[in-house]
Amino acid sequence: MFVDGTHLSGPYKRTLVAACALDGDNHLFSFAYGVVSGEKTEEWVWFLSIIAECMGGLKPVIMSDRNPGIVAAVAQVFGKEYHSYCLRHVTENFLKEVGKLSIRKEAMRKIVKEMLYRVAYAPTAFEYNAALEELRCYKVDLGQWVEEHEPEHWANSKFGKEMWGRMNSNVIES
Repeated sequence: MFVDGTHLSGPYKRTLVAACALDGDNHLFSFAYGVVSGEKTEEWVWFLSIIAECMGGLKPVIMSDRNPGIVAAVAQVFGKEYHSYCLRHVTENFLKEVGKLSIRKEAMRKIVKEMLYRVAYAPTAFEYNAALEELRCYKVDLGQWVEEHEPEHWANSKFGKEMWGRMNSNVIES
């Protein structure tokens, strides 16, 4: 399940929150939306609680952009172990850190991004550790950044649930 919110413009000044999934044919299936006052934890708890009630005890893996309100609400309603973070958003934050380390040449940024993807997509703990070590050998700070940013929520080998091959929440942007 993918969740996100978007700010409404015009006279409404509210936030549209939505949840969708992909059906068996890999087509977008929007199944819940609501209008709330903002992307606050209590608003997300309300929205996710209604979804949880409709699901009758099933606990889906939920993917999001790591909005603080969503992070807290998913933990409260479904459990933190069911929350997967969008790799695209993780990568954006990672590349900001890369910039802080004065890695500005586009070719080097691309290589470092590929190293992060090897960490994220590694299917086993062995391959994860090897990819992380490669990143650490290039720049210790980048390896430390990975370890400090909850890889158990976005790295294949660390996430304890099935993500069905999905590593980003681009589908909810639709």
